[in-house]
Amino acid sequence: MPKFKQFFRPLVIFYVLVVYVVACFSWWTWFHINNLQTIFDITVEKEKVVYKANNLNPDEVLNAATYKNAHRDLVAKKAMILAEGFVFLLIIGLATYQLHTGIQSEIMLNRQQRNFLLSITHELKSPVAGIRLGLETLLKRGNLDRDIQKKLLNNSLKDADRLQALVENILMAAKIENQSISLSPDEFDFSQLVEETVQKTKDTFAIGRQIIADITPDIYVNGDRMAVASIVINLIENALKYSPADKPVLVSLKTDSKQAFFRVIDNGPGVSDKEKGKIFKKFYRIGNEDTRKTKGTGLGLYLVKQLTEIHNGSIRVTDNLPDGCIFTVTLPCEVIPEELLIETLVNPDAGQTA
Repeated sequence: MPKFKQFFRPLVIFYVLVVYVVACFSWWTWFHINNLQTIFDITVEKEKVVYKANNLNPDEVLNAATYKNAHRDLVAKKAMILAEGFVFLLIIGLATYQLHTGIQSEIMLNRQQRNFLLSITHELKSPVAGIRLGLETLLKRGNLDRDIQKKLLNNSLKDADRLQALVENILMAAKIENQSISLSPDEFDFSQLVEETVQKTKDTFAIGRQIIADITPDIYVNGDRMAVASIVINLIENALKYSPADKPVLVSLKTDSKQAFFRVIDNGPGVSDKEKGKIFKKFYRIGNEDTRKTKGTGLGLYLVKQLTEIHNGSIRVTDNLPDGCIFTVTLPCEVIPEELLIETLVNPDAGQTA
């Protein structure tokens, strides 16, 4: 309720006003139609009296041209009033719907911003606390064994890497939002990038976790290497966050010679069909930040989708039965055959003449 409180009073006033206007308009529409019908009935009765006074059959009025013209005019006026009423109510309905959806979007945005502030606070506190603890330990106990010192420094470096990755995600999201992101496209070995990322993730973010890699070698893509690395890292880390610690995460890279298919498969709780269209929105996270146990800022999947589309690729999420999700990123690629690689290594000019 506190999130909705700032919108509650103006919304109530607006909806009361809309109901009042619709009620008044409906009443006046009925009133005018009823008056037109009354006037028409009086006119017909008056003509019947005249017919009767002239010793004519009053029912003949219904066959007279005057009656038919008056009836046609009555139907036309009723149709005009109803048409104008329909257009008016349609405009009121569309305006009300637009305002309602706008207010709902503002409420959702406020909720997402609140969740982002809560999550970013948690994400920042953990690595900063780890770095501070390591440095304080080294300062206070300078005579520590060299292996322990090395371990503390390595832990501090890992926390610094986490902090740097978080800052880079925030900066990249801001640049994408402002359309000021600048990339340096070049052809690189996508297979090697995935292998290096998987190994780095095992050594830092996923110590003790099982990541199974099924990577087809020598798949080359044309794009910004750092941006594509961000796609890979965010998808793997997302799978590790939501997948049980005792269940493996499968990383797959395949190709059909025209496109590269990078898949990350987890055994987590999965994503409902209703949520599948929302998880790639900025700051969006499933559940409530107050009760959610998994860490995150809601930027990872947003960056994945945006960077994938910048590289003329696509991403989709499907169910991994019985549990979990399959995220598939499709990028245009080029496979360099092994024999061409060997020939290029032996004769560097061969690659240019091929």
